Amino acid sequence: MISTLAFLFPHAALGKITLYPLSREFGQAWSTLPSYGDAKNGKPRRPPYAGLASALSAVSGQPVVLMPHSYEPLDDEFAHPAVAVTTRPFDAWVLSTAVRAWERCVRKGDDADTLAPLLAAAEVQHPDLASYVRGAHDGTPHAPGWFYRVAAWNFAQRLARTALPIPNGPAPRRIRWRMDTHGSLISWDNVTERSTLKPKRTGYALHKLDFRVVTQPGEPLFAVHVLPTFSRLATHWANTRTVFIDHGQSKNTLLRMPIGHTKNSDGQWVPYARNYAAEVLEACGMDFTDWPTNDDLAQLRGQMRALVPAPVPHVLGKGVGTRFNKILADHITSTIKRPKITQVGFEPTAFELTRPTKGAITRQDLDHALAATGRDRIRVIALYNDGLTRRRMTEALAPYTDTPDRPLDCSDHTDHRLNSRLSVRFHRLPALDRADQVDWNDELSFLDQLEDDTLNGAWVETIWNPKPTKREREAGQHRHDHKRDLRRALYERDIVSQFLARQPEPQPDDDADLGTGPEAAAEDDVPKDYKAINALRDLVFRLGCVDDRLRHVTELDGEPILVGIHLRQQRISNRRPGAADRTQMVEVLTALHTSNDPSQPWHMDSYDHSTHDWRPQAAAEAAFGRGSIGRDGHARHEEGALLARQHIESALKVLPTDRPLIIFVDTEACRTIWPGLQNVRFGNSPLPGDDLRTPTRPVAVVAISTSYGEVPTPVENTASPRKNPKRPPKPQDRLYRRTTSTGLTSWYIAQASRVYEGFGGAGSIGGLHTRFTLPEDDWALQRKDWHSFTATQITVPHAGAWNPEELAALAAQLCHQPLAWDARTRHPVPLHVAGAMDRAHPEYRGPSIEPSATPAADETEDGT
Repeated sequence: MISTLAFLFPHAALGKITLYPLSREFGQAWSTLPSYGDAKNGKPRRPPYAGLASALSAVSGQPVVLMPHSYEPLDDEFAHPAVAVTTRPFDAWVLSTAVRAWERCVRKGDDADTLAPLLAAAEVQHPDLASYVRGAHDGTPHAPGWFYRVAAWNFAQRLARTALPIPNGPAPRRIRWRMDTHGSLISWDNVTERSTLKPKRTGYALHKLDFRVVTQPGEPLFAVHVLPTFSRLATHWANTRTVFIDHGQSKNTLLRMPIGHTKNSDGQWVPYARNYAAEVLEACGMDFTDWPTNDDLAQLRGQMRALVPAPVPHVLGKGVGTRFNKILADHITSTIKRPKITQVGFEPTAFELTRPTKGAITRQDLDHALAATGRDRIRVIALYNDGLTRRRMTEALAPYTDTPDRPLDCSDHTDHRLNSRLSVRFHRLPALDRADQVDWNDELSFLDQLEDDTLNGAWVETIWNPKPTKREREAGQHRHDHKRDLRRALYERDIVSQFLARQPEPQPDDDADLGTGPEAAAEDDVPKDYKAINALRDLVFRLGCVDDRLRHVTELDGEPILVGIHLRQQRISNRRPGAADRTQMVEVLTALHTSNDPSQPWHMDSYDHSTHDWRPQAAAEAAFGRGSIGRDGHARHEEGALLARQHIESALKVLPTDRPLIIFVDTEACRTIWPGLQNVRFGNSPLPGDDLRTPTRPVAVVAISTSYGEVPTPVENTASPRKNPKRPPKPQDRLYRRTTSTGLTSWYIAQASRVYEGFGGAGSIGGLHTRFTLPEDDWALQRKDWHSFTATQITVPHAGAWNPEELAALAAQLCHQPLAWDARTRHPVPLHVAGAMDRAHPEYRGPSIEPSATPAADETEDGT
């Protein structure tokens, strides 16, 4: 069995709350507030309820939430009725004074005082949280939106009463938690510190426990998921957004405050409290603590501690490790006994996951796999400027030649045939090294000569994350990352692409590192250039090449089409990074056509929204990539959700009508589009493919969830013997399941990451030690990211003509045996391919670019 960091608790354990019902008059008064924006360059908008809640938290020292009182998801956060909920009643004078001061700040000094009298007149209630639960007897418990936050607070408060003992350290240690005003527990007095000499710097981090109350499919009880994080602290104010404050208003509660930055009279950037919290404190006669200097943050002095703003270089890594998770899970089970809570666990099934095929497509299988593209001839166009990169490319291509032990020997500007279908063409492109923007339409004009019936894919050298030279740093310059612009220019020519990061020329003694030294050919254990090999594998995968590795691990009757529906909502801004003028829905649909005929390869199609037809993968990706990334008017809720659902249903109708369908969807992304994916309506509301089902054509829907907050975090495999008494045993490669008291089953695959599995002791150090007990001799390993076990949840809201557990096993196997990767993917192959297409778009998580516009010079990409 797999134990987890999720716990079911009876409704009697939910506790009581302090609630202020807000009248309709309060909502009307709120609607008269002027628009404002207290962030730098912030877009003026209607004040959110969260702004006042943050100010009330500052003066009360306790969590506060203001939200609509509704059992249904709402687009309008100001809908009536609404409530203010907290843990203890407010002092009447403090409440009136704070609300009046906050409104005066919003109104820029106008003392209208419309909100405070209405909030003060609210009749304070102290109900049981359980009184707001509906549908529990049917296995569909649900409650108002604010309920889930408040239930998490109550659980956190109970857990904070008992210190967490950390065993096996150099000295006994007990972690005493302090709750912040968002309901998280912070190890305020137990800070991890690490210093380095080159460069000379010191870093700090805290352990933080977040709590999320969620429902599980078919489960009558609510579950609380405990989410441990290793929160690194900033040593300067630059770009910080969140600060913890020990402000003295509460003995045990820390104020978590959003902050902004503004310039002082000296022209220096200084922080300030968002939502007018400092002004409200002053109005209530409470002193706001002085802002620490950068030196104070670097020395951990003062009453404030700021979180690092984003993934940045730091002397401490992320993650708490599996050993800490095990200690925490045991502590929760032994501490919270009345009423008794139940730890969520997964039971093993008979389905064992296998991966018989690893590595790249073999030379013997290449021609058969390339037939899946639907084209007779495929060309790899290798664009490079560095000689070493060219050599790495030729070595990666060598296994597909008659002389696999020798690098490919061919000249530039000519097609070199590797087999009956595949050829390669090298071209030196000096513009790849340009520091500024390039007119790629001009630079790639030579490709226009290749107008034939050959399917082309570009393998492109890139200077990934190039470091500026000293002269460029002094001039404030930085080399332009060409990947977005170049990828779009290639898509305009119907060419998919994959980038290969350049490596420095090795020293003579290091030749063996790339397998290129004089002794390399004679040694079987020379490390391979996996970066080049995997880049080529990914390019072949993008071209639509499919070998028989998926056929070998699945048993499918009726030759069904496996469909992946990938949705993502992207924020769009034409003003500056980080601001959102609007959102648009990104929709990518893929279809993996199976076949029982061994002579026919499986093949992948994707939906082309411009032609309203399904096209081979490479052609569909190019069409997707050269257009704007999102679809205006489509959204997650209301009319936008209906438009998205109708559009996708229309796309599914274009697929062959004589084939069964198995549709894979991402639960979190799709559940507002199709309510039948939601736990409260599981299988009993609209689902993908509803319009396609007939008595003779089964259509199944398989939902995949990988959300860290919603899928229970595995702790250990309790069925495996412990090789080390400290290290929690890892999950096995099999399908697990959990069946609720209402008879509904969910399935899971759990795993350790590749980092945890390998890289010597550094990979799994978090299984042997906690951040608190790491021996001094191993202290440098604090810089590593400490991994924990993860899980994927599989549910079947509609099984069609199949057995639900067989569908779950199919989904798990299509994660465990991917097409172009030797480790498990988060989603089954059709969904994984759709997500890869989205991530390759030039506008992925970037500005929306009209087709005729020139890409901005400062665009960057998350990866190669």
